[in-house]
Amino acid sequence: MIRNIVTIPDAALRLKSKRIGQVDDSIKQLAEDMIETTLDWDHDSEFGAALAAVQVGLHVKLTVVRSNFDDATDQTFLTFVNPEIVQRSSERVTDIEGCLSVPGYYARIARSKRIKVKAETLDGQEIRISLEGFAARVFQHEVDHMQGKLFIDMIKGPEDILELGEDQKLHPVDTIPDAILSSRQHTHD
Repeated sequence: MIRNIVTIPDAALRLKSKRIGQVDDSIKQLAEDMIETTLDWDHDSEFGAALAAVQVGLHVKLTVVRSNFDDATDQTFLTFVNPEIVQRSSERVTDIEGCLSVPGYYARIARSKRIKVKAETLDGQEIRISLEGFAARVFQHEVDHMQGKLFIDMIKGPEDILELGEDQKLHPVDTIPDAILSSRQHTHD
């Protein structure tokens, strides 16, 4: 079932997610719905890399992440239950990121280049993986969602922001748009 994506300025995006004690049929269905919702959101110039449960209005620690970021036609996803980042590299990389919950805007955000992650599968198996580059960026973004944080909280100024134009290309902005200003929480991360 395709679910509605919660977007700014909805305060529900700022609530912290709770651990999932046991994966039951409702959690498995939620994961399927999240994948379907992400695929439904995809369009010519953009595709969803991942989705956290909070983005469909449920505050549980669950995320679905594309298996292949280089091929938008690949519709396979990995599902992570109770994901957490257990280690971050001190080396940070700035790159452009966006969010299904912040439509039309992207920003240059600095994040750890490498991370180590611990999570569970839908079958209850513990997994530990090391991620680097874009995969690490996506995972950090999703874990932030579970902590009530958005990438727009890390914007330092208008020079970091890009707006998706009618031509489906990214364009710089002169000032921080009101939609972002009214939804930001300042962080020092």
